[in-house]
Amino acid sequence: MSHILLDKTHPPIIQAAIQLGDWLLSLENLTEQDKTAIKAVQQALQKLPEVEEDILAMYGFSFERGDAENGLVRGWDISLEYNAGDPEQQGGLEIFSSYIPLPDTNDPDVLAEKQQREVYFHWPIGDICSFIKAEQAQQWIEDVSQPLQFIEAGDRLRIEIVYQQFYAEHEYPLN
Repeated sequence: MSHILLDKTHPPIIQAAIQLGDWLLSLENLTEQDKTAIKAVQQALQKLPEVEEDILAMYGFSFERGDAENGLVRGWDISLEYNAGDPEQQGGLEIFSSYIPLPDTNDPDVLAEKQQREVYFHWPIGDICSFIKAEQAQQWIEDVSQPLQFIEAGDRLRIEIVYQQFYAEHEYPLN
């Protein structure tokens, strides 16, 4: 079994990723396959720092606002993948958030806000995550601890679940 390297500051963000799965499980209209996949992703996270030899485990959510002409997509995701037989795709654990204004823009103010709101952490197989700023880790933890805090009228909630060959996507209109 392979490993990622965790230090003493990493467990809170891993725990927040597991608790995000609890929130996803509380949503309506999930199939039994969806629930099984979410629980499998949580179990894979709970086994860290050990990582199965061939795993593809991911879940996350996003809020979509507006349209392609005037919109915003904000997302929070975790991804754990490792393909021991493919040296080109070693994977690891990724925990991240995204802030995507629509349409694409080069406006410096918008790009500054994007940079402020996005975080990205990566633990490669056999290695430790590069330096994690405490405030960025806390930002991700706080964001996913209350997922509905960012919604506005007319937003759509989209969730994605991946476990091995299983993939599901659900959209929820929000009022």
